[in-house]
Amino acid sequence: MTKFSPRLLERYRELLPQGEDFDSFCRVSKTKGPVTLRVNPLKANPAWVESRLHSRGVSFSRWADYPLTFFLENPPSLIGGWWEVQGGFFHPQEMASQLPAMVLDPHPGETVLDMAAAPGNKTIQLAGLMANEGSLLACEPNKERAKSLRYMLGRGGVVHAGVALQDALSLPPSLSFDKILLDAPCSGEGLLRKKPLTLKGWSEKYVVHKAQLQVKLLLKAVELLKEGGALVYSVCTLSPEECEGALTTLLHARKDMHLVPLTLPGLKSRPGLSSFRNRTFSHGMEHAHRLYPQDSNTQSFFIARLVKGGMG
Repeated sequence: MTKFSPRLLERYRELLPQGEDFDSFCRVSKTKGPVTLRVNPLKANPAWVESRLHSRGVSFSRWADYPLTFFLENPPSLIGGWWEVQGGFFHPQEMASQLPAMVLDPHPGETVLDMAAAPGNKTIQLAGLMANEGSLLACEPNKERAKSLRYMLGRGGVVHAGVALQDALSLPPSLSFDKILLDAPCSGEGLLRKKPLTLKGWSEKYVVHKAQLQVKLLLKAVELLKEGGALVYSVCTLSPEECEGALTTLLHARKDMHLVPLTLPGLKSRPGLSSFRNRTFSHGMEHAHRLYPQDSNTQSFFIARLVKGGMG
């Protein structure tokens, strides 16, 4: 059974001061999220996936803004065992988690870094957007997770990516990238609908610990980013320390980085916070997006896009 700690509830009452909004957040957070599939364009197309779902008697809906995404209306269990998933033709991927790669929008021929790549769904998504052309580096310091990541990329038909068995923080400064995705390790509040026990060990101390790591990763990302390059920062949490707070620390340290507008068509989102408790955040946070589960039936999520040395 899903249970919130009193301290966590207190924080969300501050984030959602309208009683009805807060009640809706709590109610939806205790339900399972919709099952969504994402087509891997390196190996399949939506029409073929439609035919496969019809053959399995699975009903679905689709949004025009997300042509590679299928929302299953009567999802069966054990989808991961389907041969189409095992063959890398499509895979389950929550709607919000599909957004970072889309917002980064890598193009064929570019150099791209996925700083925290495992388990690999976002890396495969990046490769699809790049049409397997260019250079894609995926970082994973854990040996077993890196092994699994390599398997996932091979299954997905990714041929232009390398897996670095190392922490992204240890990448040499001689490397440089056109675009960087940092879907950062976080407190995981957004995974509550998928894994109700996620917040069993939640504490504000843990949130602060994660925020400190996120700042280090952000600073490293800027070091590796080419002039004029783009960085997408995302976390599956709504803790201000890990969202606007981490970005504010970065923006104070790196005056060459700027938050830029982004759009999430078909989804209701809310702008980043200007302040929380006794901390005021950097200008431009209105360009970041907060996704609450009661707004678009997704997991909780935060996403922002930044550019280096310009406002493009």
